[in-house]
Amino acid sequence: MKKIINLLLALVLTANLAACWTEDIPEAGAARHQVTGLTATPGDEEVLLSWSMPEGWNPTDFIVYYTNTDSKTVTRRTGGLMNCTVTGLANGTQYTFYVQAVYGENISNYVGITGKPSTSRFPVTDLAIEAGDAYVTLTWSKPSTTVLSYTLSYYNEDATGDVTELPLDKDATAITLDNLVNDKNYYFSLVANYAKGTSEAATVKAMPTQAIPYSLDRDKAAKNQPITFTFNTADYPTATDVKWTFPGDVVKQGTVVKYGLGSVGTQTVKLSATINGNVRTWNLEVEIREYVVYSTDWAQDGSNYNGFKGSCPVFSPDGKTVYIITFNKVAGLYAFDLATGSEKWRYIPAAKSNSYNMLTVNPVTGDIYYGTTGAGQFYAVTAEGQLKWTFTEAGSMQSCSPAVNASGTVVYISDATGNTFGIDASSGSKIWSYAAGAKGCGLLVLANELLVGTTSNAIFLNAETGAEIAKVALGCTMVNNTGFAVSNDKTLAYFGAKSGYIGAVNLTSRTIHGKLLAGGGNATANDIYEPVVAPNGSVFAGSKSGEVFNVKGDLSAKNWEYAHTPSGAPLTNAFNFAHPCVDSENRFYITAGQASNVSYIFDANGSILDSWSYEDSDTNQKQMGGNNYLDGVLYSAFIGSSSKNGIFVGKYVGGERASSWSTHGGDICGSCCVK
Repeated sequence: MKKIINLLLALVLTANLAACWTEDIPEAGAARHQVTGLTATPGDEEVLLSWSMPEGWNPTDFIVYYTNTDSKTVTRRTGGLMNCTVTGLANGTQYTFYVQAVYGENISNYVGITGKPSTSRFPVTDLAIEAGDAYVTLTWSKPSTTVLSYTLSYYNEDATGDVTELPLDKDATAITLDNLVNDKNYYFSLVANYAKGTSEAATVKAMPTQAIPYSLDRDKAAKNQPITFTFNTADYPTATDVKWTFPGDVVKQGTVVKYGLGSVGTQTVKLSATINGNVRTWNLEVEIREYVVYSTDWAQDGSNYNGFKGSCPVFSPDGKTVYIITFNKVAGLYAFDLATGSEKWRYIPAAKSNSYNMLTVNPVTGDIYYGTTGAGQFYAVTAEGQLKWTFTEAGSMQSCSPAVNASGTVVYISDATGNTFGIDASSGSKIWSYAAGAKGCGLLVLANELLVGTTSNAIFLNAETGAEIAKVALGCTMVNNTGFAVSNDKTLAYFGAKSGYIGAVNLTSRTIHGKLLAGGGNATANDIYEPVVAPNGSVFAGSKSGEVFNVKGDLSAKNWEYAHTPSGAPLTNAFNFAHPCVDSENRFYITAGQASNVSYIFDANGSILDSWSYEDSDTNQKQMGGNNYLDGVLYSAFIGSSSKNGIFVGKYVGGERASSWSTHGGDICGSCCVK
């Protein structure tokens, strides 16, 4: 069979590559030793191949061939050398190279190896600029020792076609440009020049001026996300008639204005002010994107998609970063910068496993905690994306969210087999363990106590020792992985239950407060997921069968109900793992897991204030990864399916996050700690 394959290969090469070399290809398949130790060292648009031969074997030549980006096979001979630099390759493209030894009229079988060339023309990554009176100063660091020179290009906003180019020495790391026009935006581009060409450009802009006339709280924002524009009254104390003109000739007056721009792309805002009797004007530029965050780029392994299920996004203690974990085979942890919307880092565990576990951030240290369905995989990852420790004594973490005490020193987890652990937050070592006997559905830290919710019991433990204080029957079946929400007076812990019930535990008396049949109107299997407490004390929740409802805080009655039935029939998997949110005006935010992922905003009386879908035509993008809400932005995570990754998106919707409790947290970190 090998001889037939090699003969066919030789025929194909002879037929297709006659133009590449003139001599005939020797016969393949003879009993001749193939090359050994083949390596491929990537370079810039090239790959260096090298190999060896066993002692006693002396080929007369070697044949190297590969397929280029035009699907044409390229071959060459090395003249007996046991190395070859293949040039003219495309950076970032993976190639497979084959080498055969030639013995006169015969050749050996081929040996293959892959290689991906990459650029060595590194760009400047830290270009900074400082502007002053008719001048700017640019500074940067040398990106590589192989830089030959730099080229700086610049122009101002009134002469976009008049570009000045300056050659700079290879050792230059700063330049000052003077005699510039004040109060005009200048645009600068710096490229590093190498033997093989130029790098990508580093760009900055600045406005020379006697004093910067304005400041912005952000120069990048999402559509309609407010930006605060502030006039510099300290350096321009006599200024009057300060005006800001926004696209569409929208004029706002005042030294401080807040405004959200509704169009995507670079938007120009005109600032004018009367100073010493003269009207002066400046042009400001801000970058507007569709969403605060939008990504579908998730690591995969042995699957055609990844997305979010049973999770919920949470935030860093300073509210500047949002975190989320994927669920399908690769439980990757992702961090996104909320100012730019870009991915800051990702942590991909070495052990591949699913995750149905919500993540929690330590509100003191900023460390992130989450677990996977694989036995013994619970992780602590630093705010910089580095693994801090792994806890290996728990079972599957297809269970409730971790919790953290107020001081940030202890992490609590409850696994799917019913074991609860207190873990030292700094070292990852076990402090204590408790066998609850049933899956953990919710954790809540109460000063020196820990409330553990299982499918059938509420268990109060000593948070320091793990000793049982009280154990009471819930009177209904708590829904998996959902957690507790807490009343505004911190006396009741609400939970979602099966068969349409919402229940509550009295935290003061350690007893069951009661339950209310809230759902059940649309389907027989009507799990209630993740209640959230409104500032007015009422409780919102959604059901698996497509109901949204609001009940009184004492669970005495239901205030109102809405049925999500876009097709006119009951739904399944509609609001499970929805993790709804509420704002300071008692508005309720929730997203459906069916029927084109409809997101709703309800007012306190049950009226729909707004609704929308992401990728309306794709019904596979279903909410299974929860919502969270901060600074007027609703963050949502979708599961994806088939060959399409799930979506993680943050959309500006307005409003202010309520200080009341959801089932994931009490704070933006999701710490599940009553403070």
